[in-house]
Amino acid sequence: HIYRTGSEVIPLKYDEADWFYSDSVRVSLNGKWGYIDYTGKEIVPLKYDEADSFSYDNLIRVALNGKYGYIDQTGKEIIPLKYDKAEGFSGDLARVSLNGKWGYIDETDKEITPLKYDEANDFYSSMARVASNSKWGYIDETGKEITPLKYDDADDFSDDMARVKLDGKWGYIDKTGREVIPLKYDEAEDFHFDSARVNLDGKWGSVDRNGREQGFDA
Repeated sequence: HIYRTGSEVIPLKYDEADWFYSDSVRVSLNGKWGYIDYTGKEIVPLKYDEADSFSYDNLIRVALNGKYGYIDQTGKEIIPLKYDKAEGFSGDLARVSLNGKWGYIDETDKEITPLKYDEANDFYSSMARVASNSKWGYIDETGKEITPLKYDDADDFSDDMARVKLDGKWGYIDKTGREVIPLKYDEAEDFHFDSARVNLDGKWGSVDRNGREQGFDA
């Protein structure tokens, strides 16, 4: 990094480096990642095999020797590097995996859900899709299962509605987990502006939040 005057501020020694978006930046040398400040001082030693960029989240995901954990903006390891897989924090929660099972933790490493799911996804509209034994359901940000894990397929919430599939037919649930639109459609799309496109017996139409149908032209 160089000032506009042309003077070198940080030596040109790193293999990779992010752009500065805050007072710290991620850099790599000889396959190891760490963080420096705008003066070039290493605030986190270059020791990690993987490291996310600094962001507005309080904690940053890092990995070493195949294990993931989280550090704060000063480089202190807040959550031990103990997970087999992990994703960055989204709000106050992060997805983590151990022994092939996924769950969610908060910034204190408290398990919001047990690490018991075969698959787990990010939260959208305060809800997340999870699966066990190829069956899908939804949890809220407290870890409560809003629906049983019974669906053959499921999608993220959009416009506070989510499409779900069971026995080859699609329908919709609301954020309470209630099936507000019967699972009877051959195909279904996400809700946008209070309606969604659906296909029934080869014809396309639309359905609103109350299940009222329109269209279905050939």
